[in-house]
Amino acid sequence: MTNVAIGPSTGRLDLTDYGEVRGRAGYVVGDLLPYGFIGVVVGSGNYSVSTNVGLTCIGGAPCTGFPQTPGAGQSNALLYGLSIGGGLEWAVTPNVFLRGEFEFVQFADISSISISLFSARVGAGFKF
Repeated sequence: MTNVAIGPSTGRLDLTDYGEVRGRAGYVVGDLLPYGFIGVVVGSGNYSVSTNVGLTCIGGAPCTGFPQTPGAGQSNALLYGLSIGGGLEWAVTPNVFLRGEFEFVQFADISSISISLFSARVGAGFKF
């Protein structure tokens, strides 16, 4: 008699790079410009998935060829998703402004692995 045991699965996804195109809309309130944006994200990454499979033999019969760890993966896999966020610009003077924004990026699942990013940015600019 033989029992087959399927153990835990593990997955890893390394995001190597990504770029986005986004649209932004806001409304001027005095020296402030609150805005929101939404965009499309495309990137690349490397992923791998593996599952532990074991064979248990009952009755003293020899078991060969196990345990095994079958896996799948890909290098430079194409990733895509959406981004959404918002921010605030403040015109300190007519030519100098400060900006702060928050962004959330969600990529589509690949081989049951999901990846999302949160980022916050601050900046300053000079108009001439």
